[in-house]
Amino acid sequence: MTYVISAPPHKKERIDIQKLNMGKIIALIPLCLVAIYFFGVPAIQLIITTVLAAVITELGIQKIFKQKVTIGDGHAALIGLMLALLIPPEAPLWIPVFGGFFAIAFGKHVFGGIGSYIFSPVLVSWIFMRSAWATHMTALSLPNTGQLSDLILESGAGMLVDVSPIALIAGLYLIHKRYIEWRIPVSFFATIVLIPQTLLFLSGVYGLIQHGVLNPLMYLSQLFAFLSISPELPYAMVGVLFFGIIFLATDTPTTPVTKNGRLIYGMLCGLLVFIYGYFGNYVEGTLYGIFLASCVSSFIEMNTRPTSYGNASFIERIYGRIKAKVPESLKFEVIK
Repeated sequence: MTYVISAPPHKKERIDIQKLNMGKIIALIPLCLVAIYFFGVPAIQLIITTVLAAVITELGIQKIFKQKVTIGDGHAALIGLMLALLIPPEAPLWIPVFGGFFAIAFGKHVFGGIGSYIFSPVLVSWIFMRSAWATHMTALSLPNTGQLSDLILESGAGMLVDVSPIALIAGLYLIHKRYIEWRIPVSFFATIVLIPQTLLFLSGVYGLIQHGVLNPLMYLSQLFAFLSISPELPYAMVGVLFFGIIFLATDTPTTPVTKNGRLIYGMLCGLLVFIYGYFGNYVEGTLYGIFLASCVSSFIEMNTRPTSYGNASFIERIYGRIKAKVPESLKFEVIK
């Protein structure tokens, strides 16, 4: 019997890059169909142009530098498709052409190719185009989500990704198949939902305290309001938010590899998206928030690595740093 010895990580399941990328592309097909129904021919042109630009750029770079041609793994096509969903359909066709080129050339291959980039190529390209050509990259309308019907078809969508948030439910299949790790989407979604509810609860309690209300039933009613589920949708529930939670924030090269790190990373994404969305809008706030969170992904990973037996944990190290800052006069000493 022949034994093969190799360095970790070791492949435990029959999941490869091609299957992973094709799974994500298939999960985006329902959204693409709704976008074509909503926007018509411009949506078809936008999707085809961006995907072709990304694939041709990938092929050209690998041919020029005599690398192995990997367009068959579907990664370039996936990047082009995801970027197309973030471009307004009214934009001239040279915008998606440049976007697909920039995402592959500067977002992916400048960092060394697949698995080596530290920022999502989709976000790198979108932020550059949004900064360079704000007029072309500004959607004509913003989704006004307030009713359950807006989850099915959003008439105020300005980008392809916002036409139907519920169409992105196919992304849950990716979590089920373990193509996407569940910790980031769950912590991301929980944070973006709980922060507004928590602030509303605290403001209600603060108002009762200000008015000198001492009735415990009033405080209990605030707690029930915090735990209740409103029949109306929170204003943050737009298509680009679900797209960011399932597809952008879970891009493997830009996320921590540790389990605790992924939970923290998801919560950080939710916090930043809430801040951006509260002071701006949740469409662009989602993209900027995830991009900024990826800047500290490596830091989160380094500080959440499992420690060797006998070493201080992350919480113990934090406690030690805080304790070191306390003046000696304030410390208590045990006398034996």
